Amino acid sequence: MIRIWLTFVVLLLTTQIFSQTKVTGTVKSSMDEKPMYNINVLLNPTNVSVTTDRLGFFQLSDVAPGDYTIEVNQMGYDSFVQKITVGEEPLELGDILLSYNPQSMNLGVISLSDEELSSDESSSQSSVGLLSASKDVFAQAAAYELGAYWFRTRGYDNKYSDVMFNGVRMNKVDNDRVDFGNWGGLNDVTRYPAEVTYGLEPSDYTFGDLGGVMYIDTRPSTMRTGTSLSYSLANRSYRQRVMATHNTGLNKNGWGFMASGSRRWANEGRIDGTFYDAWAYYLGAEKKINDQHTLNLTVMGAPYRRSTNSPATQEIYDLMGTGYNAYWGYQNGEKRSERIKKNHEPMGQLTHHWDFSENSKLTSTISYQTGKNGGSRLDWYKGNNPSPIYYRRMPSFDDSSLAAWQNNDTSFTQINWQDIYTANLNQADGHGVYALVSDVNEDDILAFSSTLRSQLNDKTTLFAGVNYKSTNSEIYRELDDLLGAQFYWDIDDYADPGQSGNYDESNPNRKAYEGDRIQYNYETTHDVMDAWASANFKVEKFDVTLGGKLSNTSIQRNGLFDNYQYTNSYGESEKHDFLDYGAKLQLIYKIDGRNFITANGAYYTNAPTVNDVFPQGRENNSSIPDLESTKVSSADINYILRGSKVKARLTGYFTKTADEVETSFGYLDFEDANLFTAEVLSGVDKQYFGTEIAVDAQLTTRIRAKAVASIGQYTYANNPDLYYFSDDYAEEGGYRYLGTSYLKDYKLAVSPQKGYSLGFEYRDPKYWWFGVTGNFLADNYVDISPSRRTDRFIRDQYGDLYPQVTEEGLRRTLQQEKFDDQFMLNANAGKTFRFGDYYMGISLTVNNVLDNKDYRTGGFEQLRVANYNNAQDENYMKTFGNKYWYDQGLSYFLNVFLRF
Repeated sequence: MIRIWLTFVVLLLTTQIFSQTKVTGTVKSSMDEKPMYNINVLLNPTNVSVTTDRLGFFQLSDVAPGDYTIEVNQMGYDSFVQKITVGEEPLELGDILLSYNPQSMNLGVISLSDEELSSDESSSQSSVGLLSASKDVFAQAAAYELGAYWFRTRGYDNKYSDVMFNGVRMNKVDNDRVDFGNWGGLNDVTRYPAEVTYGLEPSDYTFGDLGGVMYIDTRPSTMRTGTSLSYSLANRSYRQRVMATHNTGLNKNGWGFMASGSRRWANEGRIDGTFYDAWAYYLGAEKKINDQHTLNLTVMGAPYRRSTNSPATQEIYDLMGTGYNAYWGYQNGEKRSERIKKNHEPMGQLTHHWDFSENSKLTSTISYQTGKNGGSRLDWYKGNNPSPIYYRRMPSFDDSSLAAWQNNDTSFTQINWQDIYTANLNQADGHGVYALVSDVNEDDILAFSSTLRSQLNDKTTLFAGVNYKSTNSEIYRELDDLLGAQFYWDIDDYADPGQSGNYDESNPNRKAYEGDRIQYNYETTHDVMDAWASANFKVEKFDVTLGGKLSNTSIQRNGLFDNYQYTNSYGESEKHDFLDYGAKLQLIYKIDGRNFITANGAYYTNAPTVNDVFPQGRENNSSIPDLESTKVSSADINYILRGSKVKARLTGYFTKTADEVETSFGYLDFEDANLFTAEVLSGVDKQYFGTEIAVDAQLTTRIRAKAVASIGQYTYANNPDLYYFSDDYAEEGGYRYLGTSYLKDYKLAVSPQKGYSLGFEYRDPKYWWFGVTGNFLADNYVDISPSRRTDRFIRDQYGDLYPQVTEEGLRRTLQQEKFDDQFMLNANAGKTFRFGDYYMGISLTVNNVLDNKDYRTGGFEQLRVANYNNAQDENYMKTFGNKYWYDQGLSYFLNVFLRF
């Protein structure tokens, strides 16, 4: 591989240097078509920029033939991005109209979910004219409007999206998902990615996945120069935010420096008992050594502490309202939460940009990220479950508790911290009945990336890259707070008679103290190396892009505690290796300069994650038999209109994934017994298909309308195998095969499967605007329990069919709950000002204007209901009914900024 790579680079270094020409154009405002002065025009990937004169005119000189991207950015206007092809003759782009959009100056939106989702999505294509002054209208509505209500584009999981900083993929190896909290609050750094692809579209920087690619270039020279200050007020996850950024740009000596920082906080969020305390920092230093070499050093991090809210059954919500949160209680008159997430994973990167010819560029990055993230919870030793929503405290289980719930006696309906401390202080030997513990991940991530872009001739562009990433993780439970006790026993109080109960046999009958690791402690290593390449060919009215990838992944566990129940808990597991490959194809047919037909297709495999390989990694080295990589096959076809007044896209898509792994944890009432288990589905196939429609129409110079529709169907496509990983099966290797789970044609609980949005926006020439958008979400389903869809569900511990089973009763029991369809109204308004070189603006965004609190954003069937008899018991099903999350009603985000 190295020899091929070096040979390829040498060949590119000897590529013929073409004659050079110029690119010209005029930048005007779409409001009145007046020329715009002193506007920055950037030519990528050369990173050469010029500014417009008093007539709006610009000229890029000495441009070699090849494919480039023109970018025009100005505060208060939509970004203009267009692919161009430069030949031997001068290229005149004519008038470039920037669409006035003061919302583009907003410093970002607040995410309402636990994952701080990206708010910037756009479409990136590979043909001239496909990108113009506005972002892809469907992607924009999905992010800003439908996305505010937990809508996922095409139903894809976060793990199928790639987020890259300077070529390094940021997805976590434990579940392959992106933790946007690692750079939350750094909106000025991530606002304008160098590339955002949609779906299967090809990327200049990686092979890509189903959900597209977001590539962020952190060089100060690629970002807005000057100083930006902002203050925000909200009633969402946090209440207030301050942000400051300063960028020097490149000086005459080739140096550029940028610093950005923010703080977001809430003493109490919109949900009772929650708080938010987050900081963020970014430092960038760039040195342009000469016309060929540039170095960029990036240091960034986003430490935060925040509390979370609980899901609950409908029984609880009927008693307490949809804003109820079971994770807090009063301590000395102050609200204290047991569920606190803490995270700080700083990252440093050194990037080298090498323009080794007029038409070829090599970008290489070495990256190191470290840190610690964890989430706390209450633990107990020979004590009662302290959760106020423990099933034995529910009126459906014990009707004597009804009065306490109806009267909202917080000593009963919330965590009783006083009782917890009293129980600990009353122990004669000083041991703790209760303790606050954290489940912790400490990751050390070393990565290297090198990406090549080369214009071979005026018809062919080549992209290629190699990547290596090594992740070493320490995963353990930490004793945070003894809650008044002197020590805590590191012993399992559920151990059977004759068993030691020691979580670590090498340290029996251990007394643990604050800061100690208890109950589980292990390491994982995850190493992945991959190579990819793609080529774009232009043939008359067609653009063709072909791509491929090859990767190898190695995963291993090393247990540091010798758990009393398992013979394979301590020491190294076998090494699990996966060889993955894939291919992609895109065809673009240019009907004319405004109408296009595109088609994308892909087949590839993805290695399992660490959590897939070791479902019960906290306790042992066991893995699923015959574990395979996930297979992905997907295709879409699109009609795209890019008119001066109307932009539109019509898309049809189909995706199938095969051999996925799904894991859930919980207690089950199974075969007349109760056990705690990791419920693991192996060989899961899923199917996604549907259509997307988007229209963006400039009705007048001041009024703009946007309409989008997403009509999808996302289902299980087969009947996978079900395994239980449990302590009860320690002597069987840690797991038991339960047989087939009959899931085929059940709906995936990933998102509303239908979403519609219609919005109107008025933009005044005096730089104020107002917009309103109606959103309709439909076909949202509860997440189903696989155990209920097995043959064991209808049989007792002896394998005999329960006599009460009837076909009608079984159909009713196994019917998947569908949530009610919901309408949501959003509104936004703002005004911007200019005082010489100073820009000031104020904007207000209001989601769920109608204060709809009936919208269930998600929910799941409890694992507990694992036999048919219990499922027919009305009170039992009320106690162990489905758990839900609800939208909290009207929310607002007010932002004020000053830029100079």
